[in-house]
Amino acid sequence: MVIILALALTITGLAFLNAGVMENSLVRREIHKNQAFYLAEAGVEHVRVKLGKDWNDLTPIDVTPLGAGTYNAYIYTTDSSGSPLPSTKRRVSSTGTAGGISKTVEVIVRKSADGSGITSALAAGGDIIVKGSADIDPVPDPEPPYDDKFINFELGNDPDDGLTLFEEIFGVSKEEMKAIAQSSPHIYYDSAINNDIVENITWVDGVPDQSQITTSTWTGSGIWIVNGNLKITGGTFEGILWVIGSLEIATGNPEIRGTVLVECSIDVDTTVSGNATIELNSETVDDAFGNLGVGSIVESWQEL
Repeated sequence: MVIILALALTITGLAFLNAGVMENSLVRREIHKNQAFYLAEAGVEHVRVKLGKDWNDLTPIDVTPLGAGTYNAYIYTTDSSGSPLPSTKRRVSSTGTAGGISKTVEVIVRKSADGSGITSALAAGGDIIVKGSADIDPVPDPEPPYDDKFINFELGNDPDDGLTLFEEIFGVSKEEMKAIAQSSPHIYYDSAINNDIVENITWVDGVPDQSQITTSTWTGSGIWIVNGNLKITGGTFEGILWVIGSLEIATGNPEIRGTVLVECSIDVDTTVSGNATIELNSETVDDAFGNLGVGSIVESWQEL
């Protein structure tokens, strides 16, 4: 009986020992899985910083040691099916490895908004005509090379990067910006507006009609895109105003703090008259960009 009891206790002890070893192995494996996942996330963050410095730098991230393991990442201009992505997006595949276990995550990254292209209170594709007591600070350059009077909206500041000026500044195409505006808390109008609400990101499809702001007590803010013509004779706007058409700021005392960009043809004039005030304000511009997020934005994420 003693021998049988000792044998039973031995078998039980061995079973508990084996269970403990297996449990320890499972715990360590789970730890390595979590470490590998977060290392893959670290690779994504590495790429976000890299693209923030140079959007066209597509060189892969070599195997990089970090903590208990390593990560590496690749940058693509196509989606997972091989179809080309918009020029404002990149696909990033990042793999983290720890304890012999690997995890891969894949994200779509959107180009960050870049205010460095905004250097004027008012810039336009055609001539800027200032009348009366209108105050524009800084004053548009009246002499060649007319830096404030003409912008190549199609080629942008860097013709070699494949981005239009709109994409360079906002980090999204016009189509993407319009889609963003159609989601709360942003605002989308499918026709010209008349003293309506403008805040966050607002897109107005006013072509061929003319939108108007005439009320002196009207206030607006954020990123305001007018796809059409716009006339402002009153109110106050703080942010970035982009007009895909003609702009007339006349009579009254309208105030704009931030910047105004008018995407019109060379033979279309931008007129500012009356007591209008347009002031380049970097802080207001930065606040407006906050509606698009800060840095390279992760639009979608999946673990492979």
